[in-house]
Amino acid sequence: MGNLKRLKINKWIGYILLVLYISSATGFTWYCTTLDMFPVKYIVIIAIVLAIFAVSIFLMHEKLILSMIGSALTVLLTAGCIIGSFYIIQTSKTVADVSTADVQTDIISVYVMKDDPAEELSDIKGYMVGIAKETDTEYTAKTIENLEETPGSSLQTKEYGSMFLMMDDLKKGAVKAVIINDAYVGIVSDVEAYNWVSTDIRKITEVAHAAEMQTESSVPDNVPETFVMYLSGIDTYGGISARSRSDVNILAVVNTKTKNILLLSTPRDAYVEYGVTGGAKDKLTHAGIYGVEASMDALERLYGIEVDYYFRMNFTGFIDIIDALGGIDVHSDYEFTVEPIKTYTVGMNHLTGLEALAFARERYSFAEGDFQRAKNQMEVIHAVVQKCASSSLLVNYASVMNAISGSFEISMPQEQIAALVKMQLSDMAQWTVNSYTTGGNGMYAQTYSMPGQDLYVIELDPAAVGEAKRLIQEVYGTAE
Repeated sequence: MGNLKRLKINKWIGYILLVLYISSATGFTWYCTTLDMFPVKYIVIIAIVLAIFAVSIFLMHEKLILSMIGSALTVLLTAGCIIGSFYIIQTSKTVADVSTADVQTDIISVYVMKDDPAEELSDIKGYMVGIAKETDTEYTAKTIENLEETPGSSLQTKEYGSMFLMMDDLKKGAVKAVIINDAYVGIVSDVEAYNWVSTDIRKITEVAHAAEMQTESSVPDNVPETFVMYLSGIDTYGGISARSRSDVNILAVVNTKTKNILLLSTPRDAYVEYGVTGGAKDKLTHAGIYGVEASMDALERLYGIEVDYYFRMNFTGFIDIIDALGGIDVHSDYEFTVEPIKTYTVGMNHLTGLEALAFARERYSFAEGDFQRAKNQMEVIHAVVQKCASSSLLVNYASVMNAISGSFEISMPQEQIAALVKMQLSDMAQWTVNSYTTGGNGMYAQTYSMPGQDLYVIELDPAAVGEAKRLIQEVYGTAE
């Protein structure tokens, strides 16, 4: 009687657990369907396997020992379905978050010297404030209007035809504060005589101005055979929407039929033109301060192609994602030190997010300068891909998804991302990935964004540009 009673109790417990399992399994299957990334055959297989488990566990409840085992198995399967549903919901939310890039922002800030006592806007009452009259005049004027809405914040301003003269006067004390687009601070500090700008000035307030995106992306009915995505790494921390210089400029040329990808890197200092410049030349990195569409336009003109989508990430996103993955293993061709972060050795180096960022940004340690930096950036990309393809992604999935959300943006529509994932899951094909960096020669020249000052630029080698075009056509399958 005792065993029969225990069997009866176990049966009822088992049946209750089985109902919970069937509910969680049904939910998991439904979420798999709504994600629209799994091929139909996979969803059918998942549903059949889950159903077989349900029937098998139901039959196990006819015997006491098997009933106990079945109940334990039901708990594990229910937990697995709930966790799987959580992963899918998290994935869907993250994809939706990163594929809604439609607004960029210009950050216009008030800066003072680092040792100035001013801590907030009211503290600069009576200061002479410098503004660059030919740079961001519209947003500078709007910023001043915005700042003067604060009681007692009337500003005395002095206009400068040159941002460098304005910074000279700030250092000498001829003006006590300056109003400047954050993106230009990095440009000015890149000039050797003005390196002090990166360390000796301090922001006391800022005003963000939203700018509508000008790019247009269509949603193909199916996976395109070829497309080009611009990978941009911008030199900012915090929110991803800020318009800023692009330190990483890589075109991913993809052929989904032949499974070939070309990662084409163009040096940040490449001397190019784009629509905004009206025919004048500028550094490629400077194009980013006019919006990602300006950077895409520069690369389209350079290589004679159309860029379909962009992927944009800043320093914060870069660091957060790599840390969420548990770090990456990157190969270095040289031993070098980035103070105060790390000494990198020849061979493999395990790097945190901050160490990987320093590795990808360093150029002064190498004779090849920006060209070696471009190679190092490729190494980092490969390392991230390898880590994502390992069990580390599953182990750290939730933290990776949290890091991704808000850390980068992609203009490829959500439907198209889902279609590409579904295609890959259908055939599980191996991809061939090749890399190329367009070379050139360094020199000093005037730029559109910083008139009146010779800046270091790279005049790209026509033969190298020609080779890049040939490699693009090779991926397209149209090379002669």
